[in-house]
Amino acid sequence: IAEEKSKIDVALAEAKAQEETRLAEEQKRQVEVQLEQRLAEEKSKLDAEIAAVEEKIRRELELLESGKSVKEEVVKKEVVKEEVVAEMEQEDDISTPATAPPLEEELALPDEALDLSKDLPKLSSTTSDVLTADVEALELVSMCQAEFDATYSTDVSSSDESCLLPTDYPFVSLLRDSSPYIVNHRHSTIVYHIPGDLISDVEKFNSVMDDIALTWLFGMKIVLCVGCRTQVSQRLERLEGRPSNLKSKSGVRVTTDTALRVLEEEAGFCRFEVERQLNRCLRSKGANCNVVSGCFITAKKYGVVDGVDYQHTGYPKTLQTDRINRFISRSDVVLLTPLGFTEDGQALNIKSEQLAGFTAGALKASKVVYFSTKPLVMRGSNNSRDANANQRIQMIQRSNALQILSYHGLKIHGKTGFPQWNSPTAAAKNPKVQSMLLKMGWATDALDKGVERAHIIACDDGALLEELFTARRGYGTCISQDDYEAPHPEDQNDDLLADDVGAGVIGW
Repeated sequence: IAEEKSKIDVALAEAKAQEETRLAEEQKRQVEVQLEQRLAEEKSKLDAEIAAVEEKIRRELELLESGKSVKEEVVKKEVVKEEVVAEMEQEDDISTPATAPPLEEELALPDEALDLSKDLPKLSSTTSDVLTADVEALELVSMCQAEFDATYSTDVSSSDESCLLPTDYPFVSLLRDSSPYIVNHRHSTIVYHIPGDLISDVEKFNSVMDDIALTWLFGMKIVLCVGCRTQVSQRLERLEGRPSNLKSKSGVRVTTDTALRVLEEEAGFCRFEVERQLNRCLRSKGANCNVVSGCFITAKKYGVVDGVDYQHTGYPKTLQTDRINRFISRSDVVLLTPLGFTEDGQALNIKSEQLAGFTAGALKASKVVYFSTKPLVMRGSNNSRDANANQRIQMIQRSNALQILSYHGLKIHGKTGFPQWNSPTAAAKNPKVQSMLLKMGWATDALDKGVERAHIIACDDGALLEELFTARRGYGTCISQDDYEAPHPEDQNDDLLADDVGAGVIGW
């Protein structure tokens, strides 16, 4: 037993020694690997530093060579200049006085002026700013003088009727007249309605987007409501092979399953086009602004109204005003499409003009602006015997608008915004007049919810700026609150008195 025990002890000792030897070799290999890695890292760092130093030396050499070439060019120019001067002196027998200082010394600036001039911005001069005449031949003349005349009197106080002073420029007077509006509209919320037929007119669409971008630069908070009725009607006509006949007598579309699918596609297209053009206009003016769109509207179905099932057509019920105000307060533009969703997630078609008025009222916006590619304006009918006869009526009060709507048989439901026609006049049966009256109805509904002013204007180039920033030069119809205080004394809403609204008084 003792012998066996001793053998076992010897075997264990040998195994332990072998294990220790193996562990030592393993540690040695790990240390060697770590050393190799560190050496490789140090070598790469040294290589990078060497490359950086070589690049720095190369750049310095290039600068030295470029400076050398510049000096050589300057020397060549000086030599050519001296040769030209020598030839001129020989031809004209002109001798330069020995006491005359060099031209460079005469034009030299003090060191203090040179130090200050380094921080000044460099202005790009035109060819007219380059002095090519002899300094001694120059004289001061009146700014009214059109061209230089050597015989003109040097009396700068002389008057000239053709003189164009800065105050005679149209831009100066326009800017001064527009300043009250610029101040009044700054930081105010405005809702624009962009109809689908405007998006189809590329030239007008670009100009309107450019004007909207300019109002953003003036500090206005912008919400866009985009329609796509024209695009949906054209798609349905191509699908069915005949004109779409889904519009009811009320002026509201009956949205079928097919029409809803087309609406979802065309609404996405119109949203993309508005975002693309508006971003282009904002970027071209140096603005940093985002266009935000999303699901901000909860809608509800109309159901059956006057025996007509409107299927997937509805009206806006609630608006997430807190989220929209959060976006526009940080100078973003919010974009809404005519698609709303019920509480269970069903998509509904909302008339975009109604959506614009509802949004403006929910946000307590300062203005709601409806663009129209085929606008109408009101005028005093020839049958009228008062001062409004055959005169354009540009600005009216809310009470006047309600009287006009009542005369033509239109009433907007206060809760759903559904247009109700009761014995419409012959003029109201005209599609253009009906469209104008519907816009007036939803605009008046927005005023009932707290909006200060509503505008229905054309899509012409500059029409929006004329409407918002000038007095009595607007391009459309303005409806304001009865007690609205205009920012300009000439911008009062007194074109039409309450007693003037009646049969035969208002024409289109």
